[in-house]
Amino acid sequence: MKLLLDTQIALWWLTGSKRLKPRVKRQIMEAACYLSVASLWEVANKFQIGKLPIPPETYRLEMLNAGVTMLPILDTHVLALTQNDPNHRDPFDNLLLAVARAEQLKLLTSDARMLAVGAGVTLNAG
Repeated sequence: MKLLLDTQIALWWLTGSKRLKPRVKRQIMEAACYLSVASLWEVANKFQIGKLPIPPETYRLEMLNAGVTMLPILDTHVLALTQNDPNHRDPFDNLLLAVARAEQLKLLTSDARMLAVGAGVTLNAG
């Protein structure tokens, strides 16, 4: 299985959070895992405004050291945004859903809103 990790799931995985269930950890360890530059952008944004203590450089380096493949944001990802629910307003969520769709990856998330709008693309990590 090929997984696109949601930003929060990747953070939980890196920090060894107990919020990440053992079955989800196993899924991550057994899958080919990807991270979108959109997640790096989200971490940079939240770090800059003080909502996240992890600098984006550390997040990126730790993810790469863990064997995750970093995906750039491509034109096909932006075009896939048109397939998303127009009522879902979070730009990072929308881009992650579009990347998963365009790259034929399963998005691993615990975000109920993303699960609700990403049927067929998302996997519940909650």
